[in-house]
Amino acid sequence: MKNNLNKFLSVFFFSVILGLTVCSCSSKKADNSETQIAIQDDLAALEDEIEQEEPVVYTSWIHPDKQFEFRDQRVFYDIKKTTDYAEIGEDLDYKVFVNDEEKMVIIQYEETDCKQDWNYNYMCFPWPLKLDNKVIWTTYGYSKIYKSAQGIPLQQFMDLIEQHPDYKIVIWGWSLGSAMAKITARHFLIRTGGSVMIDELTTFGDVKCWWNPFYSVKKHVKRIREYANNNDLVTWFFLCYRRDVKCKVGPGFSLKRARKSEYNHTHYEEYDYTKWE
Repeated sequence: MKNNLNKFLSVFFFSVILGLTVCSCSSKKADNSETQIAIQDDLAALEDEIEQEEPVVYTSWIHPDKQFEFRDQRVFYDIKKTTDYAEIGEDLDYKVFVNDEEKMVIIQYEETDCKQDWNYNYMCFPWPLKLDNKVIWTTYGYSKIYKSAQGIPLQQFMDLIEQHPDYKIVIWGWSLGSAMAKITARHFLIRTGGSVMIDELTTFGDVKCWWNPFYSVKKHVKRIREYANNNDLVTWFFLCYRRDVKCKVGPGFSLKRARKSEYNHTHYEEYDYTKWE
């Protein structure tokens, strides 16, 4: 009798434990099913939100009716359409300003815009340029233009940077202005001892201006872009000089396209900036 009772109790407790285990598993399955359904609902809502989200557009600061698919299209267009450049020295056209909306202190340089500028472009033999306590090597023409400004554009730029310590430091240039922008970046790094990073150095219709094959500003610039197009023959000048980076945009070289070199040099806002090499 006692043995039978023990067997009965053993079977009873085993049945209770088994029942509780089954219930627990069923509950967990139900919870998991509910969780999966909730996740699927969230994913569906997210997909709907992505489909409804409008693509990002970049509006010109100068002409608000002009919008662009890529930021650098907007940047070039605004450089091209800027008319209030200051002129100093040997026809060096520049602008130093602050954009509070995007929190940037910017210095930008205009393109080749007169016969004198073209003459300086052609003076392409190597020449030393002293920047504070350092000597760099560029072309004679670019050295003469930059030196004629007596460091005034850079000082105005640094004064604004000091007034806006939490703003990004940005340097832009186009054509001849691309050389001035790169020399300015180098001068800025010399003056700060390389202790301050430049947030952006972007140039269009970029001309090669460095004779020194070893030094580069890349390690001191967070974002550097030197845009050139194979059909923009201006960017072919000075084959013995170099750039810090290669950023080729637009279609590949063809004689037919290269015949429109001037158009290619003045319409960098038309290129696809997701596809540069």
